[in-house]
Amino acid sequence: MILMLIDGNSILNRAFYGIRLLTTSDGLYTNAVYGFLTILKKLLDEESPDALCVAFDLPEPTFRHKQYDAYKAGRRAMPEELAVQLPVIKQVLDAMNLRRCELPGWEADDLIGTLAARSEASGWNCLIITGDKDSFQLISEYTGVLHVKTKGGNTETTRYDTAKFTEEYGFPPSAMTDLKALMGDQSDNVPGVKGIGEKTALELIRRFGSVEEIYSQLDCPDIKPTVKKKLNEGREAAGISRQLVTIDSSAPLDITPQDCILGKPDSAALLSLFRRLEFYRLIDKWGLRETQVIPGPSPAASDFIVPATKQEIDALGEVLRKDTLVSLLALPGLAGVCLDCSAGTYFLLHDTLGDDYDYTLRVLFSSDVKKTTHDLKRLCADLLAEGLSADGFVFDTVLAAYLLSPTDGSYLLERLASSYIDRALEPENTYLSADALSRLGDREKAMSVWGSHTRAVSALTESLYHKLEQLGMTSLLLDIELPLCEVLTSMEKQGFLIDKKALQDFGEKLSVRIAELESSIYGDAGGPFNINSTKQLGTVLFDTLMLPTYKKTKSGYSTGIDVLERLAGKHPIIEKLIEYRKLTKLKSTYADGLLKVIAPDGRIHTSFTMTVTATGRLSSTEPNLQNIPVRTELGSEIRKMFVAAPGNVLIDADYSQIELRLLAHISGDAIMKSAFESGADIHTQTASQVFGVPPEKVTPHMRSSSKAVNFGIVYGISDYSLSQDIGVSVAEARKYMESYFEHYSGVRAYMKDIVARAKADGYVTTLMGRRRNIPELKSTDYNTRSFGERVALNTPIQGSAADIIKLAMVNVSKALKNSGLKAKLIMQVHDELIAEAPTEEAETVLGILKREMQSAVTLSVPLIADAKCGSSWYDAK
Repeated sequence: MILMLIDGNSILNRAFYGIRLLTTSDGLYTNAVYGFLTILKKLLDEESPDALCVAFDLPEPTFRHKQYDAYKAGRRAMPEELAVQLPVIKQVLDAMNLRRCELPGWEADDLIGTLAARSEASGWNCLIITGDKDSFQLISEYTGVLHVKTKGGNTETTRYDTAKFTEEYGFPPSAMTDLKALMGDQSDNVPGVKGIGEKTALELIRRFGSVEEIYSQLDCPDIKPTVKKKLNEGREAAGISRQLVTIDSSAPLDITPQDCILGKPDSAALLSLFRRLEFYRLIDKWGLRETQVIPGPSPAASDFIVPATKQEIDALGEVLRKDTLVSLLALPGLAGVCLDCSAGTYFLLHDTLGDDYDYTLRVLFSSDVKKTTHDLKRLCADLLAEGLSADGFVFDTVLAAYLLSPTDGSYLLERLASSYIDRALEPENTYLSADALSRLGDREKAMSVWGSHTRAVSALTESLYHKLEQLGMTSLLLDIELPLCEVLTSMEKQGFLIDKKALQDFGEKLSVRIAELESSIYGDAGGPFNINSTKQLGTVLFDTLMLPTYKKTKSGYSTGIDVLERLAGKHPIIEKLIEYRKLTKLKSTYADGLLKVIAPDGRIHTSFTMTVTATGRLSSTEPNLQNIPVRTELGSEIRKMFVAAPGNVLIDADYSQIELRLLAHISGDAIMKSAFESGADIHTQTASQVFGVPPEKVTPHMRSSSKAVNFGIVYGISDYSLSQDIGVSVAEARKYMESYFEHYSGVRAYMKDIVARAKADGYVTTLMGRRRNIPELKSTDYNTRSFGERVALNTPIQGSAADIIKLAMVNVSKALKNSGLKAKLIMQVHDELIAEAPTEEAETVLGILKREMQSAVTLSVPLIADAKCGSSWYDAK
């Protein structure tokens, strides 16, 4: 039998600091609980214990405090964000039917030691799970320790038995108390012997075996006089320290190993907790999906309404046009549509309606029928393929949930139903799988689930609409996000033409230069090696060439780009390595990568995702065309490969300094507003004020530095980061920033005010009402809180810019369509829109882009869009 003993406070603490702050939609912190459960699940799967107990500390003083008043004195109080999660993890463990223990006056280590001793007495094996090293003293023939480290969301474990411990420390586990008696324990304020550190303590215990033996041989000539003096002076402290660090395995605990044998969890209670904590991924990981029971009606076969004739469709159409709102979920390729309306749940199926199915779709997807669905953008691709419009859609549960909680990352219907309407749903693949409806045995089941999901969309729509209305975000959904779905789908279908031959030639050109660099690097290194191997490159740079080391990791030398840039000028190989990395990245990601995704029509069709970024920005994937490099000459070459079709041109319109203009508008800074109103170059103006010279005396270097300051301020940059960006000392960077704020006092006031308001409200909003909650602002951890402050500064600016470009896309698309032009939008990159148009439409389209972009919103400063035509992206930029 195996008893697993978990140090609850230790593992919870490591999970808390190893995972970024997470909160539920109502603000409950959950990251420690989530991390703890993730670790626990892995332990149960990998170790398969027969019994388990989780031990916790209590806040009351223990017997050690009576032995030594200063025990744990000065220890920082548990952060409130962690403290509120303690009772939650205990609730979860109780629902799991896992034994836990705590005892006033005793520490968790003592309870673990007691149960470990009882486990050994019963002939059981015991495995202790902890992030601390105090339990190492308990290692024996029957008891092992799994030491846990958590960092950046990743968990590492090291298993210690007697052999492993002895190999690493050089003495048996029982002497761990002697080691701590000498070196002390700063975290628990155990004094140890003053002046004796870990290295000396290890040497002494390895030689003498115990504190008692050290003091009995204190006259030994092998002990240095200085060490001997410290030991003499610290004899009493060593004795007290040994008592404090020794685990007492005789705690009056009313639990036996047999009491900890694993039982069945209370699945309903656990599911309810996971749903309240919004741990939707853990529902599946812990096998709770099958325990869910759908509350409320689920359509049975008798509820199915499956129209089979055109007359029945016409009758249904009359009902739909009169309904306030119709919920629908469509199968891929529009093979079928399920409707929830006032008259019941309808299933419109191609295999039932036959030739009348196309007519059915046109009735349903007309603008006369007001509709809601889940994931309109996914549906838009099928609508576009059938020549149908997304007109009539007035709600989307995915986009609504994203607006309400933009950092969730997942907006599955099952998850939203569980969170917002307390309804559990089976996975959508029950009816979305390719042959679910064709398998006779599964057809009724699939349609029942499909109908349940559609009814859930109805309930979700009502719930989410009220929440959006309360937060003032209905206009954001209706006027921007919903109409944007069809715009983006059209852009994806249109794609961007690529000059395949030019791209291949460019790749070959890169290959030649990369080969030249490889040969030259090998010459500098004294022979061939794997340039892409961090270990081999580190050996070449720091062992062979003896270059100075700036950073080391656990696995060896660091050779990241930051290290290489610091080594620039110290050896010819460095510049070659930097160029080699840039070129291999260009070749693999763009020259080779783009060739792989050219469609048969010769175009690249990226996918735009609307629900990824917390600020509202769109993201481009498969491939990502938003990060095509532009700042290097070779990177810009890539844009030459993106071309207009014969007889067409590209029109590229880009907002001019939109984020700085938004900063001027939102902050109300008079000087910055005046600069934009006069048409002055803002970076030259800033340089003039920061460096105290007339605008005509501003040098390119001054302007470049001020540009970095201008944009850095928007992102809440620190003086250190600015110094790294512009290559000056921290003191100089701080001086630049102080001078900046002296002149732009309105910006300084805004930055202080927005952070203060965000801390009070718990969120920030954009000009159009997009909201982002910032729980990090209430963190007691400085780094986490600082991150929250940067988010508070940046989100209103970057989020407003994202809203404006989205609105501009909707307006441009509408204007092009209303004008009867053939031109189409084909690409969006942050503040830039690209359209492709017949040559004869170029000037008209250029004017439309400028007009619609500049009139998207009215600011207190001019909103300027620069536009240009060209045969390639490079020429039009």
